[in-house]
Amino acid sequence: MTYPLNAIHLRPESSKYPTPVMVVDDLYHVKSKISLSEHIEDAKMVLKNAYFSGNYINSDLPPEENQDPAFLDAYHTALKALKSGQSGTSCEEHIKNTLSTAFQSPYLQSYFSQAMTWLLCSDLLFQSGRELNAWSTLIEYKKSEFKIEIALYEEDKLSVSNRNRASGQNNHQERRYLKPYFFELLASQVPVNGWKAMKTAASKLAPLIFERHMNSGIDADPDTTVTDVETWLTTWLKNDEQCRKQYFTHRRK
Repeated sequence: MTYPLNAIHLRPESSKYPTPVMVVDDLYHVKSKISLSEHIEDAKMVLKNAYFSGNYINSDLPPEENQDPAFLDAYHTALKALKSGQSGTSCEEHIKNTLSTAFQSPYLQSYFSQAMTWLLCSDLLFQSGRELNAWSTLIEYKKSEFKIEIALYEEDKLSVSNRNRASGQNNHQERRYLKPYFFELLASQVPVNGWKAMKTAASKLAPLIFERHMNSGIDADPDTTVTDVETWLTTWLKNDEQCRKQYFTHRRK
């Protein structure tokens, strides 16, 4: 029987000149010829890439050269469990509590476990000779695959936010050693009539703290400016109890 879809498409070489035309493979025909097993293998690759392109909380992930076998081992272990009679829901819960914990986003954790379970079901049905059922479950997988793509974008934003927050905390810890020096300067560099305002104290002492910081031998950020230091000092004057007390002790009466 002749295949019902045309295999070629006649495309004009230029929109200005409708002839001559180019003979190209028709996309719809090509896609329609992809077998179920090929679709399942492609889906495995999509999930593998999603798993290893996500931003993980877990710091003990396998090295890059072991990523393929690590994912496939987890996949085949889950497939074996389905074959032995484990329910699809139990399989999804197991994936959510193991592989999906690598993601930070709860949405991505859920979508990934759902997608992988649908794919495992499709794979098992295909291996059992139930191709129509395998196709129907693969369609369900595709719905989750689209959600994963969107959730990966959110995962990336969440990871950047967490890294920035962690960086800010680290910077705070790294500059705490300057606080005792600032405490001393609030007394030793006080104007004759006392400090007029917190902003005045921070502005006057920032260059001294900046010089101390950059010459301390600590791996200071080379992009740090005097303005940055003035912001640190203002924050300490407002929020640190000892610095506040020292400031008000030497404030203009």
